[in-house]
Amino acid sequence: MYRFMICTLCLFIVSGCAGKVGDDFRVSLGLVSAYETAQKAFHQGQIMQARERLLTIKGDDKDYAKAQTFLKKDVEPARLKLLRYYARKGKAEEEQGNWAKAEEAYAMAAELSQQPKALKRYQKNMNLKVRQLRFDSLYQQRKKEDEAWLDWQDAYIPPRGLKGDDDFFADAREDVDQAVDQRIEAAWKRAEMYRDEDKPEMAWLYADAYLRLYPGDKKAQDLKNAMATALPKGFKLAKDKKAVATIKVTKPVKVEATSTRVKMLMKQGKWIEAKKEALNLRKQGNPDADKLLADIDSKIASLAENAYQKGNLAFRSERIDQAVSFWQQAVDLKPKEQTYIDSLRRGKQIQERLNALKTTGEK
Repeated sequence: MYRFMICTLCLFIVSGCAGKVGDDFRVSLGLVSAYETAQKAFHQGQIMQARERLLTIKGDDKDYAKAQTFLKKDVEPARLKLLRYYARKGKAEEEQGNWAKAEEAYAMAAELSQQPKALKRYQKNMNLKVRQLRFDSLYQQRKKEDEAWLDWQDAYIPPRGLKGDDDFFADAREDVDQAVDQRIEAAWKRAEMYRDEDKPEMAWLYADAYLRLYPGDKKAQDLKNAMATALPKGFKLAKDKKAVATIKVTKPVKVEATSTRVKMLMKQGKWIEAKKEALNLRKQGNPDADKLLADIDSKIASLAENAYQKGNLAFRSERIDQAVSFWQQAVDLKPKEQTYIDSLRRGKQIQERLNALKTTGEK
């Protein structure tokens, strides 16, 4: 009985393992062969994982011959096809100025290549462009906002006819001063956080913002100087550009939130809309808001987890398109849940690889 319980526990642990680590564990226990796990990985679009698994099979293994055949006839052709696909995709995205997509494609190609040096260089160039574009855009936006706050600090001056120390103007000015103080504190926290995360240009940006609002601070200047020396070669700081004019969009007329409307949306299964309306109810001080929000959040969490688990089941059955669809539902419901985001991203990558392998003919 004791032995049976131990075996059951082991099987339970094994069944709970996922991905390559789980496969390694099952192979080591002899529960599944390396050849079988290679086939599974291949059919899920994980070509390099399948290749790595096949190469571990030694010459005296009973599966060696068929593993070599599988490697030469299926895995290697698939690897080369995907390598060309992602290399071409990276080039196409680069030519269109889609730096982030190009970086991702080159990274995929590098993973599939046995000589990835050139592809990694392309990936590095795209990463620099991504970082430069992000920095330039955020720098301009942050600078514009900081200058606006500084202007607002000087805006509350009593007009002629009022006393210079008018209490109401003083209170209004104090509100702005407090908001600026919070902005200064937040800028410094960001600067330290990005410094610790080894993101020097972002740390520089927020240290610069801190100094714009609180000039002369030594610790901020020291951090800014240190980050400037930590930047990759070719990165340019403080690239001023004229602000791009924004197009004014007429906002749609809002329907006033009511408990009845929230309940109607819940009944219709429109949970995201219902949550937005319930949040508006809370802003209005409606006493029903908290109870409605709790019910909505509970239902959303349940629906998201259910979709996520259905996605996992579909993935294990190698129904990748269906898995991606379920994981997308989970992310739509809980867009900040990292587990759902990671699964969806992985699923889309595998989906793309499988679709690329299905295509016939090459340019």
